[in-house]
Amino acid sequence: MVTTNPRATNACESCRRRKVKCSGDQPCRSCVRHNWECVPGHAGRRRYTEAHVKNLLDKIRLYEEQLSALSQAPPATSGTGIRNEYTTEAMPYQESDTGISPATDLTSGPAFESQVKSLLDRNHPANSAILRTPGHRGSTEAVTQWTSVRPLVSDDAVPTIPSLEESQHLLDRFLFYLGVNQHFFDPRTFSDSMVLLFQDEQTQEHQMHTIWFTEYLLVMAMAKLMDVEDPSSQPPGASLFAEAMRRLPPLHQLGEEGAITVEILTLIATYLQWCDRKHDAYLYIGLALRLAIALGFDKPAREQRCLPSETAHRVRLWWTVYMLDRRLSSGLGLAAGSDERQLRAELPRQAIGFQSPIALAINVRIARATDEIMSSLYGNTSITQLELVYKIQKILQNLYETGRSFPPALVLDFSRPLQTVTRTGASLYLMLFQAIILCTRPVLLQRVRREVQKHSNQQALQPLPAALGRLCETCNEAATKSLAILHALKRQQTIPRYGFFDLDATFSGAFVLVMMGLIDKTRDQPPPALDQAFDVLRFLSRAGNLAAERRLQDITHSCMHIWPNHILGADRQQGKQVDSGSPSAINLSSLGPRGDASGPHTSTSAIPPQPPQYTTVAAEGWEQDRDESRLLETWMHHDTANATFDMQVDWDWHLDLSVEAEGIYSSFFDPSLPLTGVDHLDWQEIEKIFNGQNDP
Repeated sequence: MVTTNPRATNACESCRRRKVKCSGDQPCRSCVRHNWECVPGHAGRRRYTEAHVKNLLDKIRLYEEQLSALSQAPPATSGTGIRNEYTTEAMPYQESDTGISPATDLTSGPAFESQVKSLLDRNHPANSAILRTPGHRGSTEAVTQWTSVRPLVSDDAVPTIPSLEESQHLLDRFLFYLGVNQHFFDPRTFSDSMVLLFQDEQTQEHQMHTIWFTEYLLVMAMAKLMDVEDPSSQPPGASLFAEAMRRLPPLHQLGEEGAITVEILTLIATYLQWCDRKHDAYLYIGLALRLAIALGFDKPAREQRCLPSETAHRVRLWWTVYMLDRRLSSGLGLAAGSDERQLRAELPRQAIGFQSPIALAINVRIARATDEIMSSLYGNTSITQLELVYKIQKILQNLYETGRSFPPALVLDFSRPLQTVTRTGASLYLMLFQAIILCTRPVLLQRVRREVQKHSNQQALQPLPAALGRLCETCNEAATKSLAILHALKRQQTIPRYGFFDLDATFSGAFVLVMMGLIDKTRDQPPPALDQAFDVLRFLSRAGNLAAERRLQDITHSCMHIWPNHILGADRQQGKQVDSGSPSAINLSSLGPRGDASGPHTSTSAIPPQPPQYTTVAAEGWEQDRDESRLLETWMHHDTANATFDMQVDWDWHLDLSVEAEGIYSSFFDPSLPLTGVDHLDWQEIEKIFNGQNDP
């Protein structure tokens, strides 16, 4: 008679989560065989004494009384004492929650904004003491994770409106960066309205009192972010942005203005995103998304009940709002603004008078894949091992097919050093590679965790299975190619100094290469791609991009620990070629008080308006391919489904990953390494590993 091992009454957490039989030992046989971390489970049902339960109820009653007294007390009198008493009582509860995953315990920080001083510092006694100080945690999150937008909107300086010549230059700049694979407004009607603004005094007065003028200010502010040359204390275009925010209609009037309010809210979100105010951008894009749905933008074209040109504009604007919402929510680890299952919008089609929708459609496909990665792979504990593996395979296959759908004019040849890249093609490739990184990075980070723990325990690390090794190499190659694209953009001066996605992609790629350097002991110096990342980050930080400066410090500090004998390359002085102009200006003070302003408007700026600084961004390449939309005309590429998209790693996109289902599953759902896909939080989890906080 064959006997089977009875199921343990107290299974470990690893076996319980994977629904496999546990021997009950410490460590159990399953964890030893699969190299899992064996975390003891709870010994049956917990029982508490009546006195303990009564004590808990008394505490709850006390907290409720304190909260009630706090809400009734005057703000400047007894509220301070109550608040201090309550905070002191609540601290033991906060300290007892150290095991909660950051996905639920912490407010998700901005994507790629690492506020961690060091990845590899093992000793942070001062920082740890500060974090344990009562009342410090909330203030830290408010400062480091939700950067206030108040300095941007409280600029009281009266902005100088660009002349018609400069306005046209800035409009061209905006369309060059954001007008091909996205659609914020109809360039034809916007250009016509802009000409009317400078036609004569009467039409100028009329235009400046319309809601379109608010949109004009936002477009000019966005373009100044791209055209900045010299560092400044405020992001470029801040005074124009503040003026636009003062002119924004109240919330209850937005719907009656129609489609232009969706355009304005989307532009506000984009400006805030580029200025690294991503939580506020998340709020505004959510408002734009809901307003677009309420106005019927998400309906099929045949149900729009509009003229063909208006329908084409609404469909393109809808998908732009959709993509920004998906990327902002994914980058912050927050919920998207709409349910994918309820959306019925069709992808944009070719329309007379509009540019080709090919780049926009590719962008939508990548955004959808990114959203699926965040919602299906990270934090979805109800998924089984095989379901997770099949989803990863499906997502990677879809991304591969998306890469093959690039039109020939945008395809990049990575078999040789990149020379000239189009801005549109570079943006699409960067988004594609970032989705691949997001899909494969947990396997790499899990390898890092095991490397550190085995090293601290002085144990030999088992060889990585072939399938997992390929995923790590795929992640590494996607990061390397991303940095090659970014360095090419920097070299040909077509990278905006405040471009949010370029900065995020640079930090993400550098993060992966640093992790690869830690597990690959054969590398005695950083790879060349990491030098490219440093070059791009220096370039951005010198323009006054504070977020780039912080991330440069983070990556530099980590590299000094991994490659202590390597001397980082000296800073190279960037040449400056400035073409100054002095166009005529429009003085906003001539309009008198604004009805929708929050208060009296007075100019407190002691610095006179400076003439615009025209930079040499893409002085040659941009002028040559000024209208990249022409590269996407349908008659120029009859077959766009056979583009080359091959990774150098020996990778079969149809490879069956189910043989390593357990290893892949543990990479995404390891209790000792809770990954969220939000780079700020994942960076913090890796720091905990190096600080020994997650040692078994």
